[in-house]
Amino acid sequence: MPTLLALTVGGSCAPVVTAVRDYAPDFVCFFASAGPHGSRAMVDGAGQVCQGAPSIVAQTGLMPEQYEVVELAEPDHLPDCYGAMRAALARLAAGRAGWRRLADYTGGTKTMSAALVLAALETDWELSLVKGTRPDLVKVLNGSEMAALVNAWEVRARQLMAEVRRLFNAYAYASAGEVLEGLARTGPLSVELDHEVRQWVALCRAFDAWDRFDHAQARRLLEPYQSRAVPQWRFLKALVGLGQASGYEPVLDLVRNAERRAARGRYDDAVARLYRALEMLAQIRLRQRTPPLETGDLDTNALPEKLRRKYEAWRDPTDGKVRIGLRQAYDLLAGLEDPLGGVWRKHENRVINALKKRNASILAHGSTPLSQGDYQEMAQVVEAFIEAGLAALGVKVVAPQFPHWEEK
Repeated sequence: MPTLLALTVGGSCAPVVTAVRDYAPDFVCFFASAGPHGSRAMVDGAGQVCQGAPSIVAQTGLMPEQYEVVELAEPDHLPDCYGAMRAALARLAAGRAGWRRLADYTGGTKTMSAALVLAALETDWELSLVKGTRPDLVKVLNGSEMAALVNAWEVRARQLMAEVRRLFNAYAYASAGEVLEGLARTGPLSVELDHEVRQWVALCRAFDAWDRFDHAQARRLLEPYQSRAVPQWRFLKALVGLGQASGYEPVLDLVRNAERRAARGRYDDAVARLYRALEMLAQIRLRQRTPPLETGDLDTNALPEKLRRKYEAWRDPTDGKVRIGLRQAYDLLAGLEDPLGGVWRKHENRVINALKKRNASILAHGSTPLSQGDYQEMAQVVEAFIEAGLAALGVKVVAPQFPHWEEK
């Protein structure tokens, strides 16, 4: 495999010469400082330009077609150095598909070295550093130098973990998981980082499943890591029927899901979930009554006689079933003098007005995309109604939002 080597030049020529000799590259790019006192002359200048020795090119035997020099006018200005180096690395790599790409940052100013490391990490070059014996803290013993690869992938992986954290905290679990899985497949990781990556892959998959209402899968994936999300684990167990539950947990699960959709700017989705939460609250309450009642197939014979005729009018002649919607369900609860029906009567006008926004949504009956303000207006009304309704029923549900990944 042909090798492409990029190096920073400055200070001593010895480590640069060592890198070129050790890697025997097919093409070299030297990054040197410009000006009369710069390191440009060390590359291919005439005479004894390397601390009493010939130039780097003369010592390594490079031919003119085997190298190029990128001069840096401001070798101590990080943005300039980084910009020039990143552009050069991208250009060099683009014309040499399949080549091994190495970036050695031993020479040059500290700023040049830092810029090359940053540029190499971002453009997927391997990093190299010339090392040797240090008899003191001043410099490496001349003649002991050896070029060696640096575990740049570990550094890059930790940089990407910051992006994963951002995605996780933005509730983009599938995207975060894809980045993590890519980390595990691209290169070897330390034992510590590998363990962390695997753990967060499982957590991303667990919360992604939960976010899609696949509660059974979420429970299986989250169980080994329940200590990382104790309040959420308790709530999830109640959702799947393994913990103490009131039966109203799915209602609050929809409300929290709506909050996550809104946090990602998907306000139509969020409002649709709030509507379903309202609908589900009435359905669950009717189902919990004695006798239980179903909105999709209402048994009018189970109703008080004074209410039967009203709801018989909703019977579908095609299949003989009585089906009632959200508003009719709450009217029924009110007619049954149910505590939730009493709360409905107090909040009815506010809720109906808030639902007008939902009805205009493209996901309901209209064609208007909803805004953040539309969502917030509906959320305020709906959440207040649900809270008051559950309180009237003597029900308390602890429904925490999904956790955030805090930086250590």
